[in-house]
Amino acid sequence: MTRVLTIDLGGKLERSQLSPEVTRDYLGGRGLIAWMLLNQLPPDTAPLAADNWLVFAAGPLAGTDSFATGGFVVGTRSPLTGCIGYSWAQGHWGAALRRSGYDVLVLKGHAPDWAYLLIDGDRVRLYPATKLLGRDTVATDAELRAELGDDWRVLCIGPAGENDVAYAAIVAEGRYMAEPAGTGAVMANKRLKAIAVRERDIRDVPDVRRLAAAQDVVRRRVDTSQIAAAVRQYGSSAFLARAIEWGALTERNGQDGKLSEGVARLGSTLALRGQRADHGCAGCPMPCYHDYVRRDGVQVPRPELESIVGFGARCNVTSPDALLAIADRCLRLGIDPSSAAAAVAFLMECQQQGLNQSGTLPWGDDEAIITALDRLAQKQERRDMLSLGVGEMSDVFWGGLAFAPQVKGLAMTALDPRALTQLALALATSPIGGDHRYAMPYEELLDEPPSWLPDEPSHPQAVKGKVNRLIWHERFAAVLDAAGLCRRLGLMAYQVSPGELLALIAAATGTTFSGADLARLGERIVTVERLFARRYGDNGAPDGLPERWQQNALEEGRAAGYLPRIDDLLAEYYRRHGWDANGDPTPARLQELGIDFSA
Repeated sequence: MTRVLTIDLGGKLERSQLSPEVTRDYLGGRGLIAWMLLNQLPPDTAPLAADNWLVFAAGPLAGTDSFATGGFVVGTRSPLTGCIGYSWAQGHWGAALRRSGYDVLVLKGHAPDWAYLLIDGDRVRLYPATKLLGRDTVATDAELRAELGDDWRVLCIGPAGENDVAYAAIVAEGRYMAEPAGTGAVMANKRLKAIAVRERDIRDVPDVRRLAAAQDVVRRRVDTSQIAAAVRQYGSSAFLARAIEWGALTERNGQDGKLSEGVARLGSTLALRGQRADHGCAGCPMPCYHDYVRRDGVQVPRPELESIVGFGARCNVTSPDALLAIADRCLRLGIDPSSAAAAVAFLMECQQQGLNQSGTLPWGDDEAIITALDRLAQKQERRDMLSLGVGEMSDVFWGGLAFAPQVKGLAMTALDPRALTQLALALATSPIGGDHRYAMPYEELLDEPPSWLPDEPSHPQAVKGKVNRLIWHERFAAVLDAAGLCRRLGLMAYQVSPGELLALIAAATGTTFSGADLARLGERIVTVERLFARRYGDNGAPDGLPERWQQNALEEGRAAGYLPRIDDLLAEYYRRHGWDANGDPTPARLQELGIDFSA
């Protein structure tokens, strides 16, 4: 049975269970969040209303002895898009939630004043958070664990959330950023600074031997995989060299296809920085979070691909030490690096074109960027323009929609879609907005994609097979998130095959699924999210990319002259999903998938 803890932050608490039918159809994690938000959240709920829900969930693998299963998904009606918004984080907090007795945590209402929440099995309490206000995410985690003990796992928001930054993020354990943006702003709106959960005994599984056998297969693959070795050493920035090779890094907010020498060298110069302690999830054979040591000796998180491409190429920051400082600022302040980089680059270009007269953000000025980010942690007499996020900012400056890096209100990740067809389609169609990590289609940046993908691999800028392969990624990502297995292990590094995922799910749940069941489960979750986006999104924004990235080809670089054929791709994409010509799930498709929704 799926156990749900529902807390009205005004003072009420309820424990309940979801029906076996819902658990069977949606499994857990992201699947249950999608079902709950579509079927139980009133459709007219405003994202920043007290009645909006913030839902944390961990799949049935979380809290067991299975590796790479300690993370969580958090979902809500996003203030950036009006659609379902998700953030994903790794670490150990999700495992702690399930070990404490709950699969799903639903937060409603507003706390009367700033508070933090403690969950210790049946003991659930809210405490005043006055002492924590103004603390960054690393300091908040350290202070609460010093008070509570090392057997507690903490997630929190930072000063940016407290000060109404639209793309505020949630950070788990002072290290694991929950990305992309939106959920941190809702948590802040509820006046909730942190949630601490106490670790308890490991959850038993029905088939220990099957679980161990499936994990052993994955371990052996990881031990011999070149891509796993690269991700283990560099995290998502392992894809940087191939992205540069195919022209997916562009400068000055996508204006320039030819890289400057400083930007082109960023990957190699960052690789020379010394590494310190691993921060991988418990037992994972591919620990992929590390710290660097700055010149002043301070240990800071290694920048991931989104920070390097976003602040490096998109904003023209070429100093490795500056990128380290920016990544550390984003983590401590609690802001999504991808969204922050998009907002900064947009303001830089508005200044370049004379639309923004402030003159405070020239291209490549890392000191100005750090100053602007620090300002987000301070209460302003008037709301800082940068705090709005690129989606809302694009409505402020005349003509800004053409070059604002956003889709449906959510910032676009910084890899240029004109160089990677599958990524372009992922950005254009994602129901959460312009973040390709919804489906994680990194295979265009691999020398040898895994053999279990459908169709044959094709040139990154070709069209053949891209729709089918994106749909595969969408479904597999949805099932990974529903099961509670790390998407970096399962998709970014492609170390878990569908057959191995089926074995892990069967061992953890006692229920055997077929390959067709797996595809159907993923498609059901994706369709529910699509349904929510089409019916309840703020402006019914169509699928597509901003004008620059869909209509203006680059003049230089490997992707020069190429534009993704979005219209042709969309027609095939809708058809293969079984949706109508406008991209709406049809009643027949809903019935086929067992989605009971008639609003």
